[in-house]
Amino acid sequence: MLGISVKTMNSKTYTISPYYQAAIIQGASRLNHNTTELLQTAGLQEVSNVRLSPDKVTKLIRSVWQVMDDEFMGFTGQRCKQGVFAFMARQAIHCQTLREALILGTQFYHLTRNDIGLCFVEEGDEDQGGEARLSFYLKDKSLDPNHFIVEFFLLIWHRFSIWLVEQKVSLKYAQFSYPPPDHVKEYSLLFPCHCRFDQTENSIIFDRSSLSLPIKKSEQELKQFLKNSPADLLSKPMFHSTFTTQVMNYMGESRVEVMPLMEKVASYFNMSSRNLRRRLKEENSSY
Repeated sequence: MLGISVKTMNSKTYTISPYYQAAIIQGASRLNHNTTELLQTAGLQEVSNVRLSPDKVTKLIRSVWQVMDDEFMGFTGQRCKQGVFAFMARQAIHCQTLREALILGTQFYHLTRNDIGLCFVEEGDEDQGGEARLSFYLKDKSLDPNHFIVEFFLLIWHRFSIWLVEQKVSLKYAQFSYPPPDHVKEYSLLFPCHCRFDQTENSIIFDRSSLSLPIKKSEQELKQFLKNSPADLLSKPMFHSTFTTQVMNYMGESRVEVMPLMEKVASYFNMSSRNLRRRLKEENSSY
């Protein structure tokens, strides 16, 4: 559930920022677990500036889960024992629509956790561009100083939604209660939408029309999904318009009130205006 760089839209070769190697084990380090052993289990060095393969990151997360018996990896006030997400997912696949699954998920965590908040709210009419907001927060923010678990949990829920309905689930935008982090460019690979920072909450915003999509997964498919976890959620859905979201995030980071000139945007990405227009057109977007 991390920033993934896809080399081509049809390629399965992608990598994950080395920033996340340290971020994943930060909670374990705070609780005095042997992080060197955790890294070695995944075949990783203690210090690395090389982008990581999803396989190694999967191994690292699984190692942290197993050693800590905590799906939140030490970033919350209490452990979230292994199997909690799986238990919820087994109920979610029996829902009729994505809306029902999101409501069930938020109710589940509300009943089982008192150290996080997960809320789902719908606003406006579905046929008139109404929005649905999934929000997440920690009761003790000091346990997640770099906001890793915020990224992780919201990303899980968006990609789990995609997996449930077997098709693209568009986000209108995402918003976060903290300033743009140093690894902000990874956000265009995490969330396929415009990302806003210094907001009042952490949330992903869906178009309400997506909520009526039917759940298509079976119990057998879920069994395989959980066996692979978190590998399937680390894989970036190939239909995401990566370059388009990078352009949108650039404009969000610039904090401008009006659209910048195309030449300025093209200069930022070290390309001509013509190439910028071509890249956007390839993803069915325009400027």
